[in-house]
Amino acid sequence: MISKHTVLTAQKHRIIFSPSGRSIVVTEGTSILEAARLASEPLPAECGGRGACGKCLALVLEGDVPEYRVIHRKEGLSEILACQTTVRGPLTVHALVESELPKLISCDQSIGMAPLEAWAPWPLKLDPPAHINSSEDLGVAVDIGTTTVRLLLIRLVDGVIVGEASAYNPQISWGADVISRIIAAEKGRLDDLAELIRRAISAMILETTTQATDDADLIRAYVVAGNLTMIHLLLGIDPSGIRRVPSEPAALAFEPVDASSLGWPGRGGVMVHTIPAIGGWVGGDIVSGILRIGLPRQSDGISLYVDLGTNGEIAVGGADFAMACACSAGPAFEGSGIRCGMRADQGAIDGAVIDMEKGTLELSIISGGAARGICGSGLISLADALFRAGWIDRIGHFTDKLPDPYRLDDKHGRALRLSQKKKIALWERDLAGLIRAKAAIFSGIRTLLDSLGIGAGDISRLVVSGNFGRFLNLPAAAGIGLLPDLPPEKYVYVDNGSLEGAALALLSKDFMLELESYLRKITYMNLSEVPSYMDEFVSASFLPHTYPEKLKG
Repeated sequence: MISKHTVLTAQKHRIIFSPSGRSIVVTEGTSILEAARLASEPLPAECGGRGACGKCLALVLEGDVPEYRVIHRKEGLSEILACQTTVRGPLTVHALVESELPKLISCDQSIGMAPLEAWAPWPLKLDPPAHINSSEDLGVAVDIGTTTVRLLLIRLVDGVIVGEASAYNPQISWGADVISRIIAAEKGRLDDLAELIRRAISAMILETTTQATDDADLIRAYVVAGNLTMIHLLLGIDPSGIRRVPSEPAALAFEPVDASSLGWPGRGGVMVHTIPAIGGWVGGDIVSGILRIGLPRQSDGISLYVDLGTNGEIAVGGADFAMACACSAGPAFEGSGIRCGMRADQGAIDGAVIDMEKGTLELSIISGGAARGICGSGLISLADALFRAGWIDRIGHFTDKLPDPYRLDDKHGRALRLSQKKKIALWERDLAGLIRAKAAIFSGIRTLLDSLGIGAGDISRLVVSGNFGRFLNLPAAAGIGLLPDLPPEKYVYVDNGSLEGAALALLSKDFMLELESYLRKITYMNLSEVPSYMDEFVSASFLPHTYPEKLKG
């Protein structure tokens, strides 16, 4: 008999993750996904842990799990979803879905470049928002995306980039979209989400300073751009008001904070500046981008700016005005949210051509070799080629014209086989996600243009920004109804308007002053409050569109 004075203590067990060797001791009943988060193990869960995405599929190498959680057995070992399986004893677990979440990628495409010369839309004086003590002093520009984080280390005395890195945003373990992360914050995980992104950026800073110097304390200032939810989570501020109706964030602009409060390096009161937002769903990332392309100085014509990321953000205007909106595109454009998705890296399928007479599919793979997955630009190119060949119909379902050698049916549904071993494929559910994403973007464009009483043909310049913008196949993007079908000379690419604008703000006080001044000329449109938006979205949810004439410039 248990005495009323007896205190029952839950058992604790050690979980080891293979092949990294990371381990953590957790209380019995903790999910394996939660254990991975606590151990900083890169186990993705794009659905936020609801058991829907399958990205946390794992193999139990040692130990026992509840039998009803076993999906199937592989050579006598149990396959489980980490988010749905709780700890009942010591375990050794191996993730079955390749993850790149915390992996730092050192870049050199911008090293040696001077942003004030390469990116400034008008002449800007080198005048950083921090006192320069020596010729080695540094500044950091950061773009916090929902899916990826990018960082530039810049020498302040001459404005030259000396370090660069990118990585997946580790908050994706709480969900691929901002809503999932806001909900996680509401459930008491705000501090965890803040710590994840702060630590990730700190690691990126150390990575980039190693490229240039051994002293990270030479950093004198930071400028950060990102959507408003990402900025709330970085600063540890409750973002729940953003998703409520009406959207009421804690603030649209925040005072600079001391870098030490975020755990970032810098000696003696180094401040972190964040780019202000326009509204709950149009953040400092698009404000940074439209200043980067020179919208405040555009005296003639109208420009359309489209940032293709997890949150599709769109702005239209010129020197006297601008209107901006945002739509939830999802992570498909960044190679995430699809079963075989990956970033635009070695082994990614980034293009496709179908010979309709021979019934063959030819794939373009970054750096050659075997395909490892599909990146965003490859997904768009594939969808366009499949639709033109009649291998998929207007809603993205495979037709009888799909040749047998490419046909695949398995537990995930019907798919297009893209590798001999059936490991890489494109499923109908992936195409459905792409169609939703492209519909969100195009209907946002149409709603903005309609509100001004103009059509696509009135656009003098269409600027595409995003991690894969420079690789985007324009005919394919227009072919599936993602972007208006305009003459190629009207298109301009910006690799990352958010990051490039942040770099300009880091190097020039004048740029930041003009940014703050232009904010008063921008009208924020909340698409959820525009009745015609849903009609536009439904019309755009077909390939290429219910009314193809709307695509024409």
